[in-house]
Amino acid sequence: MSMWWWLGWWIACFWAFMIPYNITSALGWSLHIREKYVKFITWFSRKIGSIGKERIKVESSMKEATHQNPVTIATLPHNRSFGTFKREFQLGDACGFVTNGLQVMVEDDITKCFTTEELTEWNFLARTRTGQEKMGVKLWILFCLSIVVRYFIFFFIRIPIGITGLLWLAGTMAVLGMLPQFSGSKKAEVYCTIVCSRILASSLTAVVKFEKEEHKPKCGGICVANHTSPMDIAMLACNNCFTLVGQRHGGFFGMLQKACDLAQKHIWFERSESDQRSMVSARLRDHIQEGTNNPILIFPEGTCINNTSVFMFKKGCFELGGTIYPAVIKYDRAYSDPFWNSSQQNLLTYLFMVMTSWAVVCDIKYLAPANIKENESAIEFANRIKTAICKEGGLVDLEWDGMIKRALYDKSLQKTLQINQEKYASMLDLRVADDDSDNSAREGLEEVDPTEDSNLRKRAVFTVGLSN
Repeated sequence: MSMWWWLGWWIACFWAFMIPYNITSALGWSLHIREKYVKFITWFSRKIGSIGKERIKVESSMKEATHQNPVTIATLPHNRSFGTFKREFQLGDACGFVTNGLQVMVEDDITKCFTTEELTEWNFLARTRTGQEKMGVKLWILFCLSIVVRYFIFFFIRIPIGITGLLWLAGTMAVLGMLPQFSGSKKAEVYCTIVCSRILASSLTAVVKFEKEEHKPKCGGICVANHTSPMDIAMLACNNCFTLVGQRHGGFFGMLQKACDLAQKHIWFERSESDQRSMVSARLRDHIQEGTNNPILIFPEGTCINNTSVFMFKKGCFELGGTIYPAVIKYDRAYSDPFWNSSQQNLLTYLFMVMTSWAVVCDIKYLAPANIKENESAIEFANRIKTAICKEGGLVDLEWDGMIKRALYDKSLQKTLQINQEKYASMLDLRVADDDSDNSAREGLEEVDPTEDSNLRKRAVFTVGLSN
């Protein structure tokens, strides 16, 4: 009984400290405890994480060597005579190899942007680790300890804080929505939104650093940024209040959207409906024409990327004529994996994975506001902003449309791709069988009398024909 009493006493003392600390953090009076915790994690990873550092570096170097020197699965035989090769070779034989080579080049540029980036030094998160079966005993012990700490301590501390943030969002928005408009309603709305975002950031142990806040988006403007996950909204909203523009969702995500709509006028749309584009453009123009409205937050890529690249910006928000406030969002993947693959995960699964990570370290840098130049098209303006974001954030500038992500994970396309791969594999099997039969026939021809060569060659060709 005394053991449970001491355990309850320590838990009560812990929450007696955590509740005031989170309240002060939400109000903007931080004690910088999360920053000190991140520094401790960094120090600990340097001291202890070096156990698996060399092993992971060796594995990554082996992968690079394999990528630079790929193994050929099957090729045309090299020991045939030129006459035989000339008779049997057709130009179509090379098309399959050329096509697959081009597909590998495209896949290397695109699909890696929709997957978790591999780290050179493991952060003890299963999501960022490949080849776990090669870990040593010490590394396995540390990995098991990290599971206990993250899943059974951090997660149960962060859950009540996250629920508090959601209740604050729903409660304050409902109250503000029912009250009539008064002189301070705008300030109350902004204040409640910022407090909610800070509480949600605390539930993720987020350390958010803002740079060049003099360029912070102002009312009547449009903030554009690279997109990694829904966390981007909470991170940006820690010091500002935005009007959101995005796709309408269902489930838990849809509940959050409805909660935000109780007191604010956000713009949601359906991608499947063709008439939504004109409606969104009209509402955006009306919003920016009134200079007192909150700045609009738009992610022009239209989908989440793994924070290593920036895909093509849609031109819609760049042809409205408003002031554009670019922002660069960079996450430190040594503490968590911020990327949300919405095609494979729902929002609750993603939040569970983030809340069982070490922390969320985010750097946000505001760039100088920009307007469209004279004789500059909306596409050129969008590309100019995207280039500036890539340059400031150290991101790869890609010209691909982000909607290709949905095509890559489309089930019908995956089934078609699998059928084509099976056909190509069967073609290689037949070619290998052809090569083996031809080589065995040639070896038999070398051992017989030259007078019987023509007859045996005919039989060999007939045998190869049957094998096909």
